[in-house]
Amino acid sequence: MQKKSLQTKSSLIFAPTDAFKTYFAIQQVHNVVNRIVSKELAQWGLSIPKYGIIRQLYDNETLPLSKLSRLIFRGNSNLTTLVDRMERDGIVQRVNHHDDRRVKVLCLTKKGRGLAPKVIKAHRAFLHEMMSCISVREQKKLANLLTQLKEKLGE
Repeated sequence: MQKKSLQTKSSLIFAPTDAFKTYFAIQQVHNVVNRIVSKELAQWGLSIPKYGIIRQLYDNETLPLSKLSRLIFRGNSNLTTLVDRMERDGIVQRVNHHDDRRVKVLCLTKKGRGLAPKVIKAHRAFLHEMMSCISVREQKKLANLLTQLKEKLGE
């Protein structure tokens, strides 16, 4: 049975290019992966950005909000809201910087330090399972291609 191609108004006027097909594939995969990962992290009471905060703080111990914002690709205003919620939940806390009391840094609380290794370990195992449909060699190649695209775009 032959696969039927769908004709759209735009494809009749502008033939889909490889660039368009690639962009569309990236967008579709991004949406599916985000949905699956969000569902997996929800069992820990976390979202993707909250997980990013926990992982970065676990690796770095303390971070100023401005640096954390760059590391997890979130704007400062969104980050402030996330941090407020995580602080309310007892996972992180704002403290004065050890050298400059005018600067606030973020760190994990005792509860956060207990949660971090468990969720990181489980999440990594989940990601390995999710990506197992493509070989390690293909994963490396895909990561390199996506990194190349990201660098070309200047981000």
